[in-house]
Amino acid sequence: MDRPDEVYGYIPALRRVRRFTGNDLTDPLLGSDAVSDDFEVCRQKINSKMTFRVLEQRDFLVPIEYVGIENKPPYDYKKNGPCFQVEWEIRPHWVLEVMENDPNYAYSKRIIFIDSTPLEKGGQFQPYWSEQYDQKGRLWKANGQGATGMTKSGMYYLFYWMYMNCQTNHYTVMAGYPDYFVDFDKKYPLKEELVTIKGMLKKAR
Repeated sequence: MDRPDEVYGYIPALRRVRRFTGNDLTDPLLGSDAVSDDFEVCRQKINSKMTFRVLEQRDFLVPIEYVGIENKPPYDYKKNGPCFQVEWEIRPHWVLEVMENDPNYAYSKRIIFIDSTPLEKGGQFQPYWSEQYDQKGRLWKANGQGATGMTKSGMYYLFYWMYMNCQTNHYTVMAGYPDYFVDFDKKYPLKEELVTIKGMLKKAR
């Protein structure tokens, strides 16, 4: 548990696999505001230095989570593109404070907002949003997910993630998975030419 995870990345231009250091997990990806440790609100590995405290439980306005194709909202791909038109609801959340207690880590603490609705009442105990503070205690970044959905079989989808750098007022929005959705129960993988440099240049022209 106390050993850092090993992280590798494939560099297509070099046709080589590179091993990343622990610091790379908080480095910006491709010049964006996203970092590996912030995926899915917080993907940081828990370690023995961290301390946790529930600050409060309060209501937040969040996107509705849709379950089953019969509950999906009205959606027209030609009109809205990849943006689902979602409704919002008030749900109770735990406000969790995570102190890093590590001066060498990028953040001094995280504040994570986690759905506290009981499972028998449709809750998922999932984190909706997170705030990250720098080593001086200033709000630095924030990130969270947009519309979510789940099929009857339990397949769970994040339709997009949003990352904000609050100190530079810059935003990054990215799709959660390398595919696109035409309907809640129908997804189509992206073609290979859309995720290669040659393919993207051709598409841009």
